[in-house]
Amino acid sequence: MTYEEFIHKGTEFYMDMVRLVDTKLKYRMEFTEEEKKIKDHIMEFQHQVKLNELRDKFEKCLDIDNQ
Repeated sequence: MTYEEFIHKGTEFYMDMVRLVDTKLKYRMEFTEEEKKIKDHIMEFQHQVKLNELRDKFEKCLDIDNQ
């Protein structure tokens, strides 16, 4: 599954996969190759969300400075 496919699955799928990864990490279970890819996609998605939040804050600061 590619990152784009993962994103287009929707919020419910994302949350299910987060719970799966959390459970496997909590109980130190082994990940399949597909689960490893999904875990990486989750990390990438969270990274993108953080970048967007920082970008929004930066743009708000620029807007305030320009006024």
